[in-house]
Amino acid sequence: MPLFAFVLICAEIAVLIKLAQAVGGGIVFLEILLTGAVGFLLLRAAGRSVFEPARLIELLMRRPTRDLVQSLGLLFLGGLLLLLPGLLSDAVGLALVGWSFLRRKRSPRAGPAPSDAIDIDFHVHEEPPST
Repeated sequence: MPLFAFVLICAEIAVLIKLAQAVGGGIVFLEILLTGAVGFLLLRAAGRSVFEPARLIELLMRRPTRDLVQSLGLLFLGGLLLLLPGLLSDAVGLALVGWSFLRRKRSPRAGPAPSDAIDIDFHVHEEPPST
């Protein structure tokens, strides 16, 4: 694993150097800052969506759905890869974020209630009735 990380870091640096030679160092620096900011915003959004009350209850009380975990995991991992400087990690991060949004778009939305469902209204009384 350390060898893989070393090779990945060397490849990232080599690609950044080649790009800087081709287009200039200022543009590469702006690319690093821009993708870092986008990655930070995605990490923040993924973390915030996990801690929404409805999702937090679903994660704590019930078994979370596979789509929810995969969607948030892809978004988080994509944001983390965008936060790292380098073109290779940015490309993989953008692919994961795009795939996460495509999966979210394709997931079926809640439709009308099934025909065998009974819809009722109820009220909760704060004080017990007096006898």
